[in-house]
Amino acid sequence: MRILAVETCFGACSVALCDGDAVLAHRLEAMERGHAEALAPMVQAAMAGYDFASLDGLAVTVGPGTFTGQRVGLSFMRGLRLALHKPLTGITSLEAMAAAAMAETGTGRAAAIHDARRGEAYLSLVEDGAMTMPPRVLAFADAIAAIGAFGPCALAGTGARKAQQALGDGFVSSSILHPDARFVAKLAQMRPPPDAAAPPPAPLYLRAPDAKLPGGRDAMTLFEGDPALLAALHAEAFTHPWDAAALAGLLAGPGVFAFAAEADGRTAGFVLARVAAEEAEILTLAVIPSARGRGLGRALMRRAADHAARLGARTMFLEVGSDNPAALALYNGLGFTRAGLRKGYYAAGSQMGDDALVLKAMLPLAGNMA
Repeated sequence: MRILAVETCFGACSVALCDGDAVLAHRLEAMERGHAEALAPMVQAAMAGYDFASLDGLAVTVGPGTFTGQRVGLSFMRGLRLALHKPLTGITSLEAMAAAAMAETGTGRAAAIHDARRGEAYLSLVEDGAMTMPPRVLAFADAIAAIGAFGPCALAGTGARKAQQALGDGFVSSSILHPDARFVAKLAQMRPPPDAAAPPPAPLYLRAPDAKLPGGRDAMTLFEGDPALLAALHAEAFTHPWDAAALAGLLAGPGVFAFAAEADGRTAGFVLARVAAEEAEILTLAVIPSARGRGLGRALMRRAADHAARLGARTMFLEVGSDNPAALALYNGLGFTRAGLRKGYYAAGSQMGDDALVLKAMLPLAGNMA
């Protein structure tokens, strides 16, 4: 079974083309950022001399990992899934590390413990090819205690050495610090291909991203919930709203993401955007009337622009009604300038007017990147 696998969750980017036990091509580069720019050339190099049509399936890590890293690999492979009509299998980053550690040490049990910062660790326990503990985020001390209770095993991840020092004899620290696409492919070959009607793999987030609204309020998250919630917000914000089916279809597309923001104890707005190569597009920005005037729209736009830039986008585009002064003031204040005009773009009677101005900004937005 010929599998193309990619991995971008942590501090490395890797690609592997495997056919059964044979590794036909393999690329791995250590990097803390730049996965979006590196991935496509690495896939092209790995597939040199091979036809994409010869693939039996695709595989990708779904997380846990950095929020940007998870999205890079998933967006790329979800796009290939649609283009090639090939099944895509999702593998957790921690089980791929555990598989590599077991192969290196010759043991049948492994713990993948990876530094998640804030004094926490991502942890998964694997025995005889099965996860006895699916990925979790725990206080580092609790993760070490869980490994101790699991018993002697191979250790993988950036927390492996610290765990070995705490646990002592019987716990073997491997050299595995990051997942490798070779083991992503190997694990995918051991599983039945996903049904064609099944939804594509989704990112595995174990905690919310570090995003804040003005004033330091923790009120913004990368949206992974029910599209019906976004549809309800869109209906409050616009005269001609998008329904849940339309939003679900967009969210399932390659490179699409959404951020939602809270106000007054409820979800009060969201931004939906898409990244393709070096360009990003704002698909919609919605803030309910009762939450306007508080900087929610600006905060959502900055967060979307920041995320798009980290995915490799260099420019961002959007359409805005030519007769929508509040929105124009918002976008102009963020550095967007006019790039074109689309006559009759909006439905008749829309509160945004009939014509749409196409606006463009370079990324990152001024003062936007951390």
